[in-house]
Amino acid sequence: MTEQHSETKREHRLNHQPDYRFEACNESFTCAYCGKIIYPEGAGSEHRNHCPYCLHSLHVDNEPGDRASVCHGDMEPISVWVRDRGEWAIIHRCKKCGKLSSNRVLADDNPLELMSLAVKPLANPPFPMQFLEDFLKKK
Repeated sequence: MTEQHSETKREHRLNHQPDYRFEACNESFTCAYCGKIIYPEGAGSEHRNHCPYCLHSLHVDNEPGDRASVCHGDMEPISVWVRDRGEWAIIHRCKKCGKLSSNRVLADDNPLELMSLAVKPLANPPFPMQFLEDFLKKK
C-alpha cells in the first residue's frame, strides 16, 4: 500500500467516516429509485453499489468507494457487458451529469432485469428488420 493510501486510511479512521475504498460496506439503504430497503447480505460482495431489484444506483463516488461526488444523481442501468473472465457487469449512466460507470453484477441481482438489459438492443435494432431479411436472402 502506498504512503498516500496509508495516510488516507489514517485520516478516515480519525474522522470515524467509513472509507469504502479500503473497507467493506455493511450498511443497509433505501433505494432512491424504487424505494425498497436494501440489505448487504446476499450480494456475494462486500461492496454493494446498486439496488438488486431495479438495478439503479446513486452517483456518490468520483472514484470507486470514495463517496466524494457532489452530484448524487440517479445512476440508471442502461446495458450489461461481459468482462474477460465471463463476469457480467452493469453499465450505469447518471441522469444528472451523464457519467458512465461499470459495476459488477451481484449474486442477488434481479435476473429478469439483467436479461432485459442484455436483449434491449436486439428488440430495437438500428435498421428496419426488412433490411436483415433482404441481406440474408442475398447470401
